[in-house]
Amino acid sequence: MIRDIEEVLSQSTHMVAEAPTGFGKTITSLYPTVKYAIAHDKKILYLVRTNSQEQKVIEECKSLGVSAVALQGRRNMCPLTNEREGMRGGNAEEISMLCSKLKKDVENGNTNACPYFANFLNDPEQLFNFIKEGHTAEEVYAKGIETEICPYETTKSAMKFATVVVAPYIYFLLPFMRNMLLDRMQCELHDLILIVDEAHNLPDFAREIVSDELSEESIERMETECLKYGNRVIRDVPCADVAEFLRETIYRLEKYVSDDEGLVPQYALEEELSELMHCGLNDIQKMAMEMVRYGMEIREMKMRKRELPRSYIYHAGNFLMYWKDTYSSDFIHLARLGENPKLEIFSLDPAHITDIIRNVHSSIHMSGTLILENYRATINLPESTKLVRYPSPFPPENLKIIYATDVTTRYAELQDNIEKLREYIENIISLHRNTVVFFPSYALMHRILEDMHISVDIESRKMAQDSLASMLQKFRMKGGTLFSVFGGRISEGLDFPGKQLEIVVIVGIPFPRPTPKVKMLEKYYDYKFGHGWDFAFREPALIKMRQAIGRLIRTENDRGIAVILDRRAAQFTEEIKMNPSKNICAEIQTFFNEEKGEEGRHRDR
Repeated sequence: MIRDIEEVLSQSTHMVAEAPTGFGKTITSLYPTVKYAIAHDKKILYLVRTNSQEQKVIEECKSLGVSAVALQGRRNMCPLTNEREGMRGGNAEEISMLCSKLKKDVENGNTNACPYFANFLNDPEQLFNFIKEGHTAEEVYAKGIETEICPYETTKSAMKFATVVVAPYIYFLLPFMRNMLLDRMQCELHDLILIVDEAHNLPDFAREIVSDELSEESIERMETECLKYGNRVIRDVPCADVAEFLRETIYRLEKYVSDDEGLVPQYALEEELSELMHCGLNDIQKMAMEMVRYGMEIREMKMRKRELPRSYIYHAGNFLMYWKDTYSSDFIHLARLGENPKLEIFSLDPAHITDIIRNVHSSIHMSGTLILENYRATINLPESTKLVRYPSPFPPENLKIIYATDVTTRYAELQDNIEKLREYIENIISLHRNTVVFFPSYALMHRILEDMHISVDIESRKMAQDSLASMLQKFRMKGGTLFSVFGGRISEGLDFPGKQLEIVVIVGIPFPRPTPKVKMLEKYYDYKFGHGWDFAFREPALIKMRQAIGRLIRTENDRGIAVILDRRAAQFTEEIKMNPSKNICAEIQTFFNEEKGEEGRHRDR
């Protein structure tokens, strides 16, 4: 892999690499890129999906003796967002705007506006030197609180001295954040080497950036905002009434919804809204522009009061304009039901955002679970991109994967299989091995749990981070059984070395639900590449299964067995080496008995 990366860097091309968990992708990608960057005056941007993944990169950079800086958003690195109630809950743009205002206040002599920034201007050296030693963003934040120096601004100022900057995806993908980052790194785009970790997450993340939604809750807050700031008349209609018309429009568009989600035809939103407001279709866009201007005034008023510059009127007007701007084959429009009905603009094509990657010197995309050709096509990397799949460095006999042939979670057959699935899970748990059970949905998890009489720990939908950490610590120390869902925090990125995890149970093939959104993704990629079902259904299921199985083997000494409770697993035997089983519990016991025999042979030798 090192040789391959050296070749890619020398040719200024791109690379997509699949390597299994425990392979050592972080150090293996950093070593040749750092060597090349230093020799050719380049900078490295290492993109991670979650903040917790930054720590490993910082550790490896320290082992290489290279300067590295870890960056997170202001919400995580600005002390005032925790200390001042008025700054909590702001998005990146809102906090950035207010931060700029407070910094100007400090520069104009009001040091109380932000004491942390004032101390940064006065004497940042103590925190600056700490950052240059190589520390995670969490450590820098804690040191910033201790020294009362702004950790965010000091981190930004330290980036120009770093060979490696570690940051979340959004810092490169969102244009205004990318420009700030490159400016602080003192680096042109063509002198940047990009490393993308857990790259299988990048396409969905890019789609989210150019997608948007307008919910009933947001409209209710818009109405409250209208009444608070004077209820200005917009296109002959009081602003609060516009909010009521928008709410009614959402309910009118529910006629396109079946099973919680539906595609909204082009112009249907404008037609329903114009009928309610007795105006023309063109008037809707003019009204949206006036709402944006009104919202901007409110944001300015809040800024003058040093409040978070949030305006729901601004957001609703922006959404209406964006809805019209996204009438193209690359976007779809949806109405969704639930406790908080909403309209959604969804981008089908992540390349709108990821195209910029073509302009860097080189990019290395890594994951333990990638469909190489599909990934390259999805984010629109050049045809010359090097695609490589590396084998596991660990003994193959340490991992066993089997699947049941007599059950399925296929929707049409699920009712007849619930009892058998529950029986399988209870029997596996009764073996008293440390086990994690992954479900395709919370609904199926709770359905299975209904008549179970075995104690398990559950990763719930909105579980707080500290509660999850406490549950995992207990599991690592005492063992037991965890229930989780695919896409949850347990299924990706967490390590369970040694005997902390011995069995992974996958309940059903985690195909995405065939919602209108997913079906349109299938049609879009069918039109674009000719095999849309693979992109929309098969690939996400395969990636989720591989991620779950990857929790088992992290070192050469780990042993584990994965059980897939669905006969449809046979469709994936080319990508996942596994065998059917008619007696799953017996195979599990035999697998671990072989381990004891192996240990005895080692002792004899």
